[in-house]
Amino acid sequence: MAIRKRTTARRKSAAPARRRRTTAKAAPRRRRTTRSKGLLSEMIKPAQVQGAAKVLLSGAVGGLGAGLLNKVLPASTSVEMRAAYTLGAGFFTSTVFKLPNVGAGMAAVAVKELLNAKGLLAEGASYADPMDSLPMVLNEGEAMYLQEGSDMYLAESYDVGYYPAGFGGM
Repeated sequence: MAIRKRTTARRKSAAPARRRRTTAKAAPRRRRTTRSKGLLSEMIKPAQVQGAAKVLLSGAVGGLGAGLLNKVLPASTSVEMRAAYTLGAGFFTSTVFKLPNVGAGMAAVAVKELLNAKGLLAEGASYADPMDSLPMVLNEGEAMYLQEGSDMYLAESYDVGYYPAGFGGM
């Protein structure tokens, strides 16, 4: 067996030797005085405004596209079929062209036209304009003819709120 020789030299470690660095003092920081922002500027961020504007404009483009589609369709097409074609075009635009907001604008126009055609939106309705649509008797206990020689009755008294006896005795 070989005899090992002992050395008195110090072994080197794997970690590098640490050196102390002298640090310069940091300059004193200046304090900023800020005023509190308004409520609106904290609620709405510029990115939100930009996103909302893009969605709004793309929906308007969809509405414009639906209007153009209705002009292209023949006049003999029923309102229900026009609405179905516009809904289909909105779905097609939303899925194939990957423009969901444009498709939603087209669908909104189609649904509005369909509801108008079915009379579910009360635009242009003439409530109680023709005399035939009024009820026969408004107040059975105190009835008076609406017109001489007519079978239509009206209440004798026009007392309403602060105006007694026919709106101030007129």
